[in-house]
Amino acid sequence: MSEKGVPFTILTGFLGAGKTTVLNRILSAPGGKKIAVLVNELGRIAIDSKLILSRGGDVLELAGGCVCCKVDTKNDLWDGIADVIERSSPDYVILETTGIAEPGAILDGFRYLPESQQDCVSPAGIVSVVEAEAGPRILGERIEAREQIMCADRLLLSKLDLATPEQARLLHTALDSLNPDAERASFPAGETASRALTSWVLLKKGKLRPARPHSHSHSQGQLNTISFEEDAPLLGERLLQLLKRHQGSLYRAKGFVHIAGESQRGFLELAGDRVSLSYRGKWPDSRRFTELVLIGENLDEASLRRQLWACRAG
Repeated sequence: MSEKGVPFTILTGFLGAGKTTVLNRILSAPGGKKIAVLVNELGRIAIDSKLILSRGGDVLELAGGCVCCKVDTKNDLWDGIADVIERSSPDYVILETTGIAEPGAILDGFRYLPESQQDCVSPAGIVSVVEAEAGPRILGERIEAREQIMCADRLLLSKLDLATPEQARLLHTALDSLNPDAERASFPAGETASRALTSWVLLKKGKLRPARPHSHSHSQGQLNTISFEEDAPLLGERLLQLLKRHQGSLYRAKGFVHIAGESQRGFLELAGDRVSLSYRGKWPDSRRFTELVLIGENLDEASLRRQLWACRAG
């Protein structure tokens, strides 16, 4: 792989592990480095790119599916990276993958690029975010989550503050069996830790782990994505109950919501084993509407839409 060019880090992790939170910490941390961020989303509604607090970086969104199987890694992805580098001259490039991506497949695509394109970017490593609370369960259920761990050179443990000691022990045991050689790290809140996180994620490894053979079937039950948009105000308590009722089949839900009787913009989220509704300040313009993305196993789209419409306040 090329030793020239802008260092390129893949930030991966299963649905709800906390990748966007990590990106925001990196982009908010002082340090004077210019970082270009590419966001790959599942679904046609771009939620993650709206959550990223850009600090002079360049965000290029690759919407519409998993980058390793729906975006042409020989063209779209690498051409997009080359375009970002040409436009913004960053010091580093980070790709935040979808929660079901196989990072090894992305790096495989780099090997087939013309040398002229290889010279503009230099793969620096794969950082996989794994959450402590729901991680042991998810690693047991989903091959995609295990693949993300096995191909990483660094493992970033998130949500340790939410996990019990037993959950943390189970997570380490699972990681011992999947990838005992990858460095594990965690960074508490605060500016000093955020600077340390940034340096660690952007660090260029001398030698990347070899790509693993993969068939990329996103196996077990079929994961599918539902995008839901609605202008009418919704009942917050009913939305929370709906997500909790479907936790057995939903792996991720997130989006901005128009809550009845509330002037602030709501943010509804299911991540790991937790469901929450918070408020993110004023709406960016006069229109208030709901944009939700739900990702889960064998989801019945028609049924879920009916149930979401039933949450309307009028």
